[in-house]
Amino acid sequence: MKESSGSLLQEPTLTTSLPPSVKKYSSSVSLYINPAISENCPSPRPLLLFLPWLGSNARSHEKYIQLYFNLGFDVLVVESSISHFLWPKTGLEYAERLLHLLMGEKDLSSRKLYLHAMSIGGYTFAQMLVGSSKEQREILEKIHGQVFDSLVVGSMERMARGVARMVTFPFLESLMVRVTLLYFSLLKAYTADYYEKGIQAFWENPVTCPALFFYCMNDPMSDHTTVDELLQYWEKKGIEVQGKKWEQSVHAGHLRRHTQEYTDILSNFINGLQAKVPKSKL
Repeated sequence: MKESSGSLLQEPTLTTSLPPSVKKYSSSVSLYINPAISENCPSPRPLLLFLPWLGSNARSHEKYIQLYFNLGFDVLVVESSISHFLWPKTGLEYAERLLHLLMGEKDLSSRKLYLHAMSIGGYTFAQMLVGSSKEQREILEKIHGQVFDSLVVGSMERMARGVARMVTFPFLESLMVRVTLLYFSLLKAYTADYYEKGIQAFWENPVTCPALFFYCMNDPMSDHTTVDELLQYWEKKGIEVQGKKWEQSVHAGHLRRHTQEYTDILSNFINGLQAKVPKSKL
């Protein structure tokens, strides 16, 4: 496992002179089309499947979209809702619809595909692994690089804490954690058992392209020791993995807290992958 490193500067700002055009596939799925036109941009441009954190909005996606615009990508943003997590059958159905879109939409299926999943976005991707048919799995196997930021992993309490922080006020967090854990316990067959299937698929049946993980030691929703174990386990399976672990950072806020370091590591990872692919095939 390779440890990435970088430096700390201020948060980047959007630099494109033209606004991106946006193609809406649904209220929660949007394709952001890179406004840059350059001989250096491949055609069709590679596609980044961006699965953001729960409760994010279009404004909070901008800095990530811009990072990938700068790398020559168009960006497909797929937002998740709390219902996808609290009632996993709806999350599984949502993941299956997303797989159908990636397969059936010619403008998407013809692209080189990359993944960037943050927080609960990692859960959405796990649901894609669980729900994919043999044909749909072929689409996932075409992913050339995968980035995971602030995966919600560890105990059920960490999952419950993630829910609580997204749906309630801070002073009610402890109560909401207890309520959510009770909900998981009472409806185990419809919640916890589904989570276990997703976790099992993520560990045992992952996409085997190179992977980059961003995480930290003080994240209450992500157990860094579990992430360490996952990276080591994937590496033993022959997957090329990189990890950047900070002692102090913010859940789903590493880019904001460690801007230049995050940007440099991500750019080096993606550029390294693209350098391995002949330009004629992009």
